[in-house]
Amino acid sequence: MKMRMACGAVLMGVLGLCMLAGANREAPLVGHQKLGDTVPQLENAVARQPNDTEALIKLTEHYIERGAPGMALAALEHAPESVQNNPRVAHLWGIALLHEGRSTQALEKERQAIAGCSERRCAPWVLASAMRHEQFLAELVQRGVEDYRRDPEATQAAYGRLSRNVVAVLEIPQAN
Repeated sequence: MKMRMACGAVLMGVLGLCMLAGANREAPLVGHQKLGDTVPQLENAVARQPNDTEALIKLTEHYIERGAPGMALAALEHAPESVQNNPRVAHLWGIALLHEGRSTQALEKERQAIAGCSERRCAPWVLASAMRHEQFLAELVQRGVEDYRRDPEATQAAYGRLSRNVVAVLEIPQAN
């Protein structure tokens, strides 16, 4: 009698494990629901034309805006070097790194974006945004803050100091 009860208990345990294992298989690995319906189209555009800087920018912006900076970093890291060197791409890379808690690396990318804007012409708003982010990140790094979410007081102090400075980049038309 004891043997039957023990076998029954083992079988019930095995059945319970099988039921739990089956329930987990149906869950998606990545939460694409929050990323929206356009993600597959944007990813396909980048896959079809990996040298299309604008396609990568749209995909990266989409990921960042929806709180998936890790996905943005993965897309950026797999892009061709010629696309990675674009100042706007470097700026988005810096933003994604900031949201992943990697301030030092984000600072390097923002400086790369600023240098890229001085080497080749880029939109004034890209330069202004990169300069603003660079100042904020420099303050964070100087205070030893790698992840802004882990030290809200130091982050607020860095932001407060930054808000005293205003960056303006004017586009001056060249005389013909």
